[in-house]
Amino acid sequence: MTRRVVITGLGMVSPLANDVENTWKRLLKGDSGINTIEWFDTESYPTRFCGEVKNFDPADFMNPKDAKRCDVFIQYGLAAADQAFKDSGIEVREDNSHRIGVVIGSGIGGITGIENNSVLLHETSPKKISPFFV
Repeated sequence: MTRRVVITGLGMVSPLANDVENTWKRLLKGDSGINTIEWFDTESYPTRFCGEVKNFDPADFMNPKDAKRCDVFIQYGLAAADQAFKDSGIEVREDNSHRIGVVIGSGIGGITGIENNSVLLHETSPKKISPFFV
C-alpha cells in the first residue's frame, strides 16, 4: 500500500532564531548561532560555547502548567509544530479531521529532566520525582 505524506507548513526553533523566517534571514546573512553558554555555569568546563536557543518563551505556545511538566526539548518541538500548523493554513473541519494527525514520541525525555529528577531522588525522596520521569 502506498501512502502519501505532504509537508504543508514549516516551523523552527533554533540557535539562530525561534521561527523559520528569521532563521532563514540569519542563515542568508551568514550568521552563526554559536555563542557563549548562558544556560548554566561553565566555570569548571573546558568548553564554554554551543548553539543555544535564546529568547524562547514557552508561554507563547502552551500554558505555564503544561510548560512546567515538559522538558525544554519538548517545548521546542511543540512550538515548531504549532508554527508549522499555522504556516500550513490548514483548516481542521469535521469532514477532514480524520485525515490530519501528528505523532511525537520520546522514550526517555531530555537531559535536563533526567538530571533534575536524579538530584531530587538523591537529595530528597522518591515522592518528589515527577511521574513523567522514566
